[in-house]
Amino acid sequence: MSYIHLLSKSVLLMSLVCGIAACSEDQLSDIPSEEKTEESEVHTLKMNLVGGVVGYDRQGQTRAETRATSWKEGDRIYILFYNGDSTIPGEATYSASNGWTVSFSGNLATGSELKCETRYFVNATSSTSTQVTLHANPEIYEAPAALYTYQDNALLVKTNLSPKTGRIRFTGQTGDTIQVRGITTYTTYLAETNHFTTSNELITAAVNTNGSTPYLYGYFAEEKHTIGLIGADCAFTRECTAEVLKAGESGYMAIPTEKQHNNWQSGLYVTASGVEFKMIPVSGYSDGFYLIGETEVTEALYKSVNGTASTSQLPVSSISYSNMTAFINIINFDTKLQFGLPSAAQWKYAAKGGKYSQGYNYSGSDTPGDVAWYSGNASAKQPVKGKAPNELGIYDMSGNVQEMTTEKTNSYFYPYGGSFTDAASSCTVNSRNTSVYY
Repeated sequence: MSYIHLLSKSVLLMSLVCGIAACSEDQLSDIPSEEKTEESEVHTLKMNLVGGVVGYDRQGQTRAETRATSWKEGDRIYILFYNGDSTIPGEATYSASNGWTVSFSGNLATGSELKCETRYFVNATSSTSTQVTLHANPEIYEAPAALYTYQDNALLVKTNLSPKTGRIRFTGQTGDTIQVRGITTYTTYLAETNHFTTSNELITAAVNTNGSTPYLYGYFAEEKHTIGLIGADCAFTRECTAEVLKAGESGYMAIPTEKQHNNWQSGLYVTASGVEFKMIPVSGYSDGFYLIGETEVTEALYKSVNGTASTSQLPVSSISYSNMTAFINIINFDTKLQFGLPSAAQWKYAAKGGKYSQGYNYSGSDTPGDVAWYSGNASAKQPVKGKAPNELGIYDMSGNVQEMTTEKTNSYFYPYGGSFTDAASSCTVNSRNTSVYY
């Protein structure tokens, strides 16, 4: 019996990653509705502002002074006034000639030192009076414990707005472009419900003539503080300390290279449904750079993505084409990346060791027993990584279970690499096995 492994090497195509149109982590439709305050006329009045924006730390230097007088024409501060148990959203706009003017619907509480929240967004656009759409790299300042005094139709707001996120920039060669994974950013602010939506999509950044990318503003949503970088022909991952991206902190990192990568690990580490797996960079391919799985897709990954927790390191096998497609769709949505089957040419190039190929008959050796589970040494499929990897660090491309590619004739797909039921001669880097109908 031949085991067919449909998704042994999930491949991440860079041309597709850049075009992902993923949804934000929090969908607007998922935001719980809140009871609105009783409708009333819109009030507009002058506002005195005491305080300003507190800047970011600059790599250990003293925090910037509060900038109470550096407001620009048209700057806006979004204010959430508290009146007992209810809240009233307001929008304050700055004019160099008239100062601050605030508009709001509802009735403010009368008194002094009353609670309010204030938020300021750099270069944000407002689609409505209560919804703020942020640009792709949002710089946000807020004061959740600001105060206001409202008496005799006079409004005073005391606030020192400080950074909501940390920020980081990457240094490298001018013109280098990277894609950054692991930094969660804010995308929208709904003043009426005091709610932010977020995104964990890839962030694209280019190194300017000053030798660094612009600052990237965000935070770590996961307990494991991991940043992944994808370059033109490389991919690296780094686990960071809690200080990186701490609110109000600035930092920088050098873009790793193949020759010098310090604390960065080669490869892109991805987590889906709680299971971490590694994607290996493959450069030098005629049709462009891509990433391919370090191992055959495990039962742990496949089952966990489909809702059943598992730790099995056996490769998944004998699944239908429709189930394979459903798995890919789920993992793409979960990771905000774009996975798929490799083409036959991509599979063979990676199996041969890519640009580091030593010309072996099997993936990583001329001795099949060094790198493959086949009929001469196995009677069942084996856990991944039980044999030596090939030149790229990829395991089990020869033997264990056959690996499906996109190559097909009509409804017949062609797997490659052989399985534990096959003779060694059917497990070479060029072995195309019997077609399978789906």
